[in-house]
Amino acid sequence: MKSNLMILAAVSLAACGGGGGGNSSTGATSATPASTASPHVCTSGPAFTTDPALACNDASGKVVTAYVYAIPVTVVPDGTVIAADTTWGPGGSPYFIAGTVQVAKGVKLTVADNTIVEGLKRLPCATDCIGQIPTTGIVNVAGSMNVGGSNQAQLLGVTVSNIDSQHGGGMVDIQHTHLEDAFIQISNAAPFSMTYSDAYRLNVTPIVRAGTTTYQAGTNGYPSFSNSTLRFNTFVDSAAFAFDPSVIMQNNLFVNMVDPLVLINAFPSGTPAGIARNNSFLFKQDSPNPNRTVIESHGIYDATAIHTLDFSNNFWGITNTTTIQGRVRDSTNTSNPRLPNVINYAPPAASADPATPADPQSGTPNI
Repeated sequence: MKSNLMILAAVSLAACGGGGGGNSSTGATSATPASTASPHVCTSGPAFTTDPALACNDASGKVVTAYVYAIPVTVVPDGTVIAADTTWGPGGSPYFIAGTVQVAKGVKLTVADNTIVEGLKRLPCATDCIGQIPTTGIVNVAGSMNVGGSNQAQLLGVTVSNIDSQHGGGMVDIQHTHLEDAFIQISNAAPFSMTYSDAYRLNVTPIVRAGTTTYQAGTNGYPSFSNSTLRFNTFVDSAAFAFDPSVIMQNNLFVNMVDPLVLINAFPSGTPAGIARNNSFLFKQDSPNPNRTVIESHGIYDATAIHTLDFSNNFWGITNTTTIQGRVRDSTNTSNPRLPNVINYAPPAASADPATPADPQSGTPNI
């Protein structure tokens, strides 16, 4: 496996890591942190480690011992093209993606239940540092990728993308999956589905200052959904996404959103087919996250046609309607009078819908 690892020669492990739970933030900063966490220099060692203290590069910066979530059984080499229907199953798990993998057009990659797919793990940082967008652990989907089924699969430090101009455009279906430090780069060119899954630190990079970890939205592709389904998911310390009125977004839990949802101004001539109800949007008292906006409308400023999105019956963790209204930005927002359309949040739900995932931080008050 060590020979397979040599394809990581150009990869730096200098990205900083961070905590989870309530320590989230949009990462709005006034200055770049002074340093980043780096592996020490070595000449030899095991190919992989789950101990950050053992991660190391040689003097030229080539990875000698890679820091990972779990010691891999299968190393998928950089540049691998999956040209026939393939299943990654528990027998070969964990699968470590050493660089970029392509799922060819017309081909399906299935990640079975009880299977781990991973990339590099960020090194922890206790002082001042800023995370980096991953350059390895990437799956470009031109065909289709199905992750999970009825039991939990895991995507750890992995980027799943269909936006590549030459190797993208494919369909992605994620269900019953745990995502951690992952990136989902999805365009509205193909339907996307994510159900019964939980995502921690999705589409974000960490910033550490004086031992406090905050997060900022990643800049390598904002997910944009159309004719897609997101139901019964949990998103914690994660960046949001853009969606149009065709999307079914129902019974999802959002905790400490790093940035707001974006409503795309693509309303049909008739009644929208999508649903944006029965979700929970919670901001925790102990979170340093300055973002408190849940959703905002994007599109043509001063548009002559005003449409309305039914965003009612969502639970906001609070009952003060003035505060709730302040978490919505649309054409009725006096500070942004040129924004298009109306996001109708009323009536808000008085409590979380029973079908929505339970709050994993229920002991911490919402604000």
